[in-house]
Amino acid sequence: MTEARFVTVLGGGPADRSEATAGILLGSGGTALVLTGDTTAVDPRLDTSEDGPVEVRADDPVARLEAYRSGASDPADAVLAALASGSDSPLATVLGWEYARRAAAAGVWDTVVVELDGDLAGVRKIAAAGELATFVETLWPAHVRFASMAAGDRADTRVREAHRLALLAADVSAFLAGPIEVVVAGRSPRRTAALAALARGAVSPTVTEDGRGGYRVEYPVPAAPTSPPSVEGDGLRLELDGFRAVVPLPALLSRCVLVDSGFDAAAGAVVADFVPDPDLWPPNLVPAGFADRAG
Repeated sequence: MTEARFVTVLGGGPADRSEATAGILLGSGGTALVLTGDTTAVDPRLDTSEDGPVEVRADDPVARLEAYRSGASDPADAVLAALASGSDSPLATVLGWEYARRAAAAGVWDTVVVELDGDLAGVRKIAAAGELATFVETLWPAHVRFASMAAGDRADTRVREAHRLALLAADVSAFLAGPIEVVVAGRSPRRTAALAALARGAVSPTVTEDGRGGYRVEYPVPAAPTSPPSVEGDGLRLELDGFRAVVPLPALLSRCVLVDSGFDAAAGAVVADFVPDPDLWPPNLVPAGFADRAG
């Protein structure tokens, strides 16, 4: 079974997105599923009749939230209820991505297209999985969840639900960071595309030795972050234009400590300096003096 080609169209208005979607589908042929927030804005060139190759489905976050809560250990849990409030909540958005991910994997359609409203609004929806993962990790860190889950059915109900949310966010994050296509239909396509790449964690860093036993890592960004980067799990957390993105760190740097960062406007990159963590490196590989620099 072959997964469908997966394309996200964002930016502009409904007419801009429907025109871009038509351009994608008319050029590729085959069958397609289009998930959109406005089913009235469908390009007339597409055959969406009952026997046609293109199926258009409305985005229904409320129904997805209700379905998710019905399968929860405690549907009335206060935290879950708060996460499930509002059709634009990170959970609602992540459930939408999960629906699209499963549609792409089903082998029913040749192409799956997800249309997102607006430029920055669309980028923030791409970043929703990271937002949900951060929320869960802040309240229930991974080591707490796994320790509790060892108790099986006797595990705390809320922790079991947190673990379920963490797995959902991880699956969606991995999917979005993979080989999906992003098409920007609105204005500022280069900037929006660059922000979308950050939001889905699909940015490759450049890592060089700093000549002092440490490492310098550079990530391309379209603008200066609004707050200093920080390490979050195995990634580097960046905040730009009102959304948070966690971009993957090379495995080498997971055993290092972030000691400094800045923005290189000329290169259009975030620059972060790392030094070996003495607690994670053999003593003979840690240069003298680094115990004071790390920490």
